[in-house]
Amino acid sequence: MTTNRLRFLPLLAVVSMVLLLVGCPLQPEATPDTRFYVLGTVPQEEPALAGARTNPPLVIDLASLRLPQYLQRTQIVTRVDENRLLLSDYDQWGGSLEKNMLRVIATNLGRLLKTPEVYIAARRTPSGVDAQVEIEVMQFERGPDGRAILAAQWRILGDREEEVLVSKITDLSSEAVGADDSMATTVSAMTGLIAELSRQIAAAIVVTQSRT
Repeated sequence: MTTNRLRFLPLLAVVSMVLLLVGCPLQPEATPDTRFYVLGTVPQEEPALAGARTNPPLVIDLASLRLPQYLQRTQIVTRVDENRLLLSDYDQWGGSLEKNMLRVIATNLGRLLKTPEVYIAARRTPSGVDAQVEIEVMQFERGPDGRAILAAQWRILGDREEEVLVSKITDLSSEAVGADDSMATTVSAMTGLIAELSRQIAAAIVVTQSRT
């Protein structure tokens, strides 16, 4: 009898442990909070580009900005390698990236050219348009080397849409952002790239106006 009882002790211990686990379920891991980001603009006190016409102010139509399909989402994208992308579930844009970029570039152009007359996809402007800007973004993400990347093709048209005044491709990258740095650091670097693209477009607009 004693021997049989001893045989049942390990089984009893296992059953007791199972009952204990059922009665006290493990606490699930806390889900990280989702963090939301937006791109920033150049400072309001940004000096005007040399040669920018201010009287009367330039009239600019930011006619279009197109993003590749993989950027048309809320998750911030990191390029792991040439053919693979990582979408962050917990680091996201605080709204439409396309609309955020349009608003930021429009604001930047207004501050760099010192004009209040920058319109986004304007159907009608109060006076003749000096320049229409079209932008197609090809890349805008954090690269595998930790750098923020921006590649865009853009062109400036005159008041007649078929008149292409400037057509360029811009490839920009930031200083490397460490793998342990927060996504806020990456977004700050991306803001800097948008500012540089805005400066290049604004400078090209000034050049086109000097020819007229």
